Amino acid sequence: MTTNNTFDILTIVGYFVLILGVGLWSGRGKKGSAANYFVSKGTLPFWAIGAAYVASGLNPEQLIGMNGMGYLVGLPLVNSYLIAIVVYSALIFFFFPLYLRNNIMTMPQYLGARFSKGSQNIFSVLLLLSYILLNLSVILYGGAKLFEGIYGVPVWLGVLILGLIAGAYTMYGGMKFVINAALFDFFLVFTAGAILFILGYLKLNNGWNDVVEHAPGGFHLMQPMDTPVMPWHAVLFSLFNLQLFYSCINQALVQRGLGARSEWDVRMAIVLAAVFVLFRPFIEIFPGMIARALAFTGHEEFKILPGEVDNVYPMLINNLIPTGLKGLVLIGTLATVMSTTAAFLNSISTLFTYDVYKKWINKDASDKKLVKVGVLTTLSLMVFSILYAPVIANFGGIFLYFQSLSTYLAVPVATCFLFGMFWKRATPAAALTVMITGIPLGALIQLVFIPLLFSQETIAAYSLTNFYVTGGITQVFCAMLMIVVSLNSQPREISEIRSYLWTPKLLRLPPQETRPPWWRSVWLWWGLVAVVYMGCYLMLW
Repeated sequence: MTTNNTFDILTIVGYFVLILGVGLWSGRGKKGSAANYFVSKGTLPFWAIGAAYVASGLNPEQLIGMNGMGYLVGLPLVNSYLIAIVVYSALIFFFFPLYLRNNIMTMPQYLGARFSKGSQNIFSVLLLLSYILLNLSVILYGGAKLFEGIYGVPVWLGVLILGLIAGAYTMYGGMKFVINAALFDFFLVFTAGAILFILGYLKLNNGWNDVVEHAPGGFHLMQPMDTPVMPWHAVLFSLFNLQLFYSCINQALVQRGLGARSEWDVRMAIVLAAVFVLFRPFIEIFPGMIARALAFTGHEEFKILPGEVDNVYPMLINNLIPTGLKGLVLIGTLATVMSTTAAFLNSISTLFTYDVYKKWINKDASDKKLVKVGVLTTLSLMVFSILYAPVIANFGGIFLYFQSLSTYLAVPVATCFLFGMFWKRATPAAALTVMITGIPLGALIQLVFIPLLFSQETIAAYSLTNFYVTGGITQVFCAMLMIVVSLNSQPREISEIRSYLWTPKLLRLPPQETRPPWWRSVWLWWGLVAVVYMGCYLMLW
């Protein structure tokens, strides 16, 4: 082993030791209440929530999957970030005010309060299964793929190392650790991403012109309807199901804001997150597009074979980062594994503890008992994810595995939340019907009706994005189902659900909070950020 390689290994080991130290230090919070352990209730400032929200969304599925798809699809993928201004606005002005003012701890809890325990129970089970089979496993698999691609470490061993470390410190530290680690990882991720982007850019023969010239489908955000490269209607369809679900209903992300010390803090946190989202394409999509440009301008080492889309990001690190610096860049990527694994472990243990154990098994459980159950849940999840993660290699790539299966869940859930918040006539029977039939309906459309309507050649050509289109079609049917069943079933008394319905008064901060000076106004900063987002669309449309 060379001196430089030794330095890389020591850098990675040093990171693991440091992050374990942060977890042990944070573990002092476990001695407090269950609310403090799971969400750090009422203590988190806006800058901590904003950074943690962004860091929890940065994971190997994004870094590896999106860079690989950036190589194949190009600029249209940036829509996934630019439409954040829409869903983040909904989070700021619609979702968080309802969550915080109703003391919501888990997302299924809202459905239970607005509709019925049946809807809550179904969502709890589905969310737990999706987090275990999709999120946790994808994160560990992605981190292990990096170890394999760069240092030749077998996937199973990489999964084992990452799972044991992330599970150990999450078990001990609780939400306080999740936030502390996310702040640390936030800076590491963006530093490593900046290094990779700059070194790739410097290797281009003609600078950014090479990227523009070789971008699949042209350097435009919106593509015609007849293109297989993420057409405009796929972008639109994803906005109301997958994007809405991921940003506004996803327990692992939303839970970061449930511990806010005030409603102003959580709103300003999402505005801050929206600022940093503008930089995410530079570490999650543009490096993959740079790799494609290099491959088409004489750099053979950057070419990939069909089916090797998950190898683009490790290939970039291997070919751009000099030995001795790889360790620093790799820990920036591993930081995403640690922060998101911790976030999902904490969120899943919260869901299980409150929505399963406390509700179905032990309604009178003490805070000490709830924390113990949360710790044991984290341990069990860690073991299962370590065993399951290597199976993902059989599903054709991280991006397609995660996005396609997530869409099935997102559609019925997003439909129930939207109707529940904005239509007082929506009934428990309708929500239960949509929750039960939504996923099978999506699968039926995807696997039966689309093959009947289109040729196999057309389906293959649109395989990259047909889950977005399927999701949009499914949501239309779910909305129709919600309306028809609601009009033919009994709604709940308005007095029972009034606080769970959105009203214009929620646009303002709660009366008990002191009105901030104009320069700290959420509306001011949100407006400035929105203008920047609109400017990006105008330039790249």
